Amino acid sequence: MMKATDLIVGGELILSGTVLLDDYVGYMYEEDIFFAPRMVREALQIMGEGPVTVRVNSGGGHVWAGEQIRAILAAHPGGTTIVVEGLAASAASLMFMAGTKRLMSAGSQIMIHDPSGFVFGTEAEMRREADVIGASANTYAAVYASASGKTPEEVREIMKAETWYGPEDAVAHGFADGVAGEDAAASPLMQFATMEAARAAFMSAGASYEQLLSRVPDAARRATPKPKEILMTTPTITTTQTPPAPAPQPAPVMTAPQPDPLAAERARVKGIREMAAPFLTSGRLMQADIDALIDDGTALADAGTRFMAQMAAAEAPSRSHSPAHDPARITRDETDTRMEGMIGALMKKTDGPAADYRGLRIKRMAMDLGGATRGYDEAAQVKRGMMATTMTGGALGVSDFAYITTEVMKRTLLAAYQRRAASWQLVTGAPISAADFRELHAVRFGGDFQLKPVGENGEYKQARLVDEAEGLKVERRGRTINLTFEAVINDDMGAFQRIPTEFATAARLMESSMVWTLFRNNAKLKSDGKALFHADHGNLAGTAAAISVTSIAAARKAMWEQRAFGSKVGDDFLSIEPDRLIVPPALELAAMQFAAAITPAKNADANPFSNSLTPSTVGNLGAAAGGSDTSWYLVSSELPPIQHAYLEGYEAPTVETLDGMNPDVVTMNARHIFGAAAVEYRGAYKNAGV
Repeated sequence: MMKATDLIVGGELILSGTVLLDDYVGYMYEEDIFFAPRMVREALQIMGEGPVTVRVNSGGGHVWAGEQIRAILAAHPGGTTIVVEGLAASAASLMFMAGTKRLMSAGSQIMIHDPSGFVFGTEAEMRREADVIGASANTYAAVYASASGKTPEEVREIMKAETWYGPEDAVAHGFADGVAGEDAAASPLMQFATMEAARAAFMSAGASYEQLLSRVPDAARRATPKPKEILMTTPTITTTQTPPAPAPQPAPVMTAPQPDPLAAERARVKGIREMAAPFLTSGRLMQADIDALIDDGTALADAGTRFMAQMAAAEAPSRSHSPAHDPARITRDETDTRMEGMIGALMKKTDGPAADYRGLRIKRMAMDLGGATRGYDEAAQVKRGMMATTMTGGALGVSDFAYITTEVMKRTLLAAYQRRAASWQLVTGAPISAADFRELHAVRFGGDFQLKPVGENGEYKQARLVDEAEGLKVERRGRTINLTFEAVINDDMGAFQRIPTEFATAARLMESSMVWTLFRNNAKLKSDGKALFHADHGNLAGTAAAISVTSIAAARKAMWEQRAFGSKVGDDFLSIEPDRLIVPPALELAAMQFAAAITPAKNADANPFSNSLTPSTVGNLGAAAGGSDTSWYLVSSELPPIQHAYLEGYEAPTVETLDGMNPDVVTMNARHIFGAAAVEYRGAYKNAGV
């Protein structure tokens, strides 16, 4: 597990990898590199209050974590110089805005886009979630606007388009202050619109024409002819044998030795070739593309952006989409449409992007991702597709195939989980959210709040406030799913329905077992050490009896007479009215008959409670589950006896890719994080039955 000290290297703060909301979820990332707000805060405390250099290479992650880290860096007393080395995308670009000085390495990029989320529910719930995400986007736009000098409205358009910037574009748009490693005296020349505007200042610095040319934006360079006066050689100064008396001279000005233009050109060409080598090997760039950039004088700082534009334009278009690509701006529209189309097709959808991929089999999908070619070995093409990753794809660090198959598993699992009813909700209320795996406390407040007479002089008697708490922890359980190369070759489509459905069932069984075991086994309360159903709690029948008008009336009386927590006043009753009759399978018939609306032959046989109780049968309560076939229970939905909790952000089982770059297998971890505890005895009643 990574810790704060791992972020400090050579006296600098290194933020590489995924941005996590908290490092307690680091167990999900196995050997991956990540960082979280707590780690950053602790690292800065270790480094002291002086100036700090922060180096960033991150594809982003949790936006709340990115904003918290931005706030932490912005508040650092000594200020921060933040250098992007590689990528600052999504939440990481928000973080970048905190820098007192914001720099980018020559081949780096930043990406700014809208936050995204997921919602499953009704039309109203989806619209409400859209409003929430929209409000969040406006908030983050204000941060980018403040840093860049743009208006929030301008930034929102940039975010909606998902915009990528190379170093010079980022500086030009105000998102960065300069390029790391550049001569400080030359950097301001990037702001000049034309050669004419920059010439005088640049010549005064003793620079060559080639240096000036490399610093002025491409548009200005193309629009301005090469000035003759700059090409003139320095005139030779001839002195006489007897020089005149020296006049007073100003203090000498020392200038830095000028770099060799030929060496600079060699470094540019070498840098471009090294940058392009991995993509040339994979076939995503052609040698002609590289030669063109070298021949037209493209600066090394711009080469990365040009390469990405060329590769994005070369991506195989979907069957009905072929948007134009702007070489200065790469968007995710084409890639996301392609991804969503394949995901939808595997989930049996036929509309939207999925229509373009309808009927696509898993093997054919893998081949398409790798660029299927007629005549090549199918198995080799499948393996290549399982490894292929597009530069602008939404899946960071995993192959596109792994991203698509994991998304299908994740969405199918969520849908299957939500389709299954949770019977244990009969005895639980609204869930609480756990920030971590430590014990939570469900606190009950109460006391003597009965209103008392006010004295003649306005004296009020003080109420007595007391509280007690029950503890519970969330627990993590899970299994590993492997989608093997053999399964892909065999077109095992059933895996996408079979595996998630089984995990959804397992998740519900896990929850059900936790809750009903507490209820069936009469779990102890931590606050008083007594069982949930106990004579001292006034919720356990002294005499066992079958379900009848008489036994139900006695149970209702006991619940009506439960006193408020902490109150010792004789008539301070809560007047709890039960509305649920819960029984094991053996008593289902008796419970249904009791609740049936039957007109009696005489008033003495009337059942006044038939319309006030809803019968429910629970298999987990019977003798077959270790319980009783005779016990029955009354529960009030307003004061349920069990409290349950989910880990924050994990309110349903999830699937995460463990290793998406293995050509022979896509490994996914399915996990569910849930907890429950007995917390309230006043809203439930038990009769052992006969």
